[in-house]
Amino acid sequence: MIRIVTRAHLAMLEQAIESAQARIKEVQGAADEAASCHTRSVQRLSTALATARAAANRHQADAETCREFLGLTKDQLAEAQATVAEQAEQIKTLQADLDAVSGTVVLLRFGRLDSVHPTDAAAQAHARSLGCPDSKWGPASSKPATEVPWRTAPLSNFVVPDGGGAG
Repeated sequence: MIRIVTRAHLAMLEQAIESAQARIKEVQGAADEAASCHTRSVQRLSTALATARAAANRHQADAETCREFLGLTKDQLAEAQATVAEQAEQIKTLQADLDAVSGTVVLLRFGRLDSVHPTDAAAQAHARSLGCPDSKWGPASSKPATEVPWRTAPLSNFVVPDGGGAG
């Protein structure tokens, strides 16, 4: 079968070829631009990943240093707490020994130091000489010392606040 192609038909085919070639160039340009954009994105992301990994490694090393320091600090704190507890017990023992040996007491009037005496009986006798009736003495009250007219306490328990006098 022979087909006769006219000039008009041939011109139309040539026009279609040129149009297709132009479209190919257009699509190829868009594909090249997309590939270039993708390549740049991959390079940026690779650089960011490498930077993030380096930072993570630095932070991990810092964290390990902090963990070691924290472990040492915890050990030192535990040692200090044990020492403080031990010293507090020694102080209590020494205070009890001092009270047992000396028997020295302080006479407090409304929580303020009135006088120091060798025994509880001597402190009560002094309070009576100042007008305290015998009926005011009894078991230790749970009231604050400032609300109790007369009270005795072991000398080792009497604490003078910082910056203040005892009288």
